[in-house]
Amino acid sequence: MNLVNPNDVAKWFCSQKIIEKPNTREGNMKIQKLLFFAQLIYMEKNNGKTMFNEEFMAFKDGVVLKTVMNNYRKQYNEMFKDIKVNELNFDKDILETLNTTVEIFGNASAQELSELSHEFDAWNYFFEKSKRFGFYLTKSSLIPYDELKKELYRIEKVLKGFELSKQYNTSEEEDYW
Repeated sequence: MNLVNPNDVAKWFCSQKIIEKPNTREGNMKIQKLLFFAQLIYMEKNNGKTMFNEEFMAFKDGVVLKTVMNNYRKQYNEMFKDIKVNELNFDKDILETLNTTVEIFGNASAQELSELSHEFDAWNYFFEKSKRFGFYLTKSSLIPYDELKKELYRIEKVLKGFELSKQYNTSEEEDYW
């Protein structure tokens, strides 16, 4: 079973030095979106199985794992300061997923990743569903994984494009030399 703690995945992303503004709202937003895309990549590559069980919530700026959001916001210094990556025991499939996520999405800004997450019908549906009289109902914003599975075709296209670009770059280098 490949289930991991999403806080450990967030720590791993922080250790990659791709969060331009750590310990900020923007840094938290980027972590959230990287978690989302990593989960989708993992699900696509593993027949819909998830890396972690916690369901995402549809918030204004996109998808969020509430426990990670709160830990990042309230306990950043304790959780994320001196990360020892070798203590995060991820199996090969998870590490491959995380590295692919960084290669594809790591250079995007938090805002760009937020906008990408808004392209998912599940986010839109559950965000709208959570609105009540000017407030947002947390329970109504939970996005079931069965709903995200319906949209894995989107991430499949991204992964195919990523693989093609790697092949193109490799053949281009070979032609050059």
